[in-house]
Amino acid sequence: MRPTSDELIVGIRNVLEDVLIPELQSDWAQAMGTQMALMLQHLEGRADREPDFLAGENGKLEAVLAKANAALGDDAVAAPARPADEGLEGLREHNEALRQAITDAIHAAYEQGEYRFHDLPADRLGITDDLMEIATRQAEFWQPIGFTYPGRQRR
Repeated sequence: MRPTSDELIVGIRNVLEDVLIPELQSDWAQAMGTQMALMLQHLEGRADREPDFLAGENGKLEAVLAKANAALGDDAVAAPARPADEGLEGLREHNEALRQAITDAIHAAYEQGEYRFHDLPADRLGITDDLMEIATRQAEFWQPIGFTYPGRQRR
């Protein structure tokens, strides 16, 4: 069906950038308009990119949970079942379920013993670097709308 979702998003972004933002009076309003245009730019093609991104992230989260559960021993948390529907909504729901299970694993690790001020349950589970890698990958996915992280410049 025409126009496609991406064509609509591009059209809205073009009107915002070419017509509305130049007419805005304050610097703050122009900055907010520019942020809106960047968010629309991120949405262009997202439906095509997101399923592969989530499938990869879910695989990494499953590995992180398995690593955490190995460290927890008898206190291991239940791994969520893979969804029957591997469509976008199923991938999103599984992603959220995996994140909750990892949070539960971190809480279980905290309950296992004494912690000093700088101790982190994620460190005890050996998953801190894995979680940082996942967060970095998400920052790369969101980068077109202005989210950045140390060591990388916006393109």
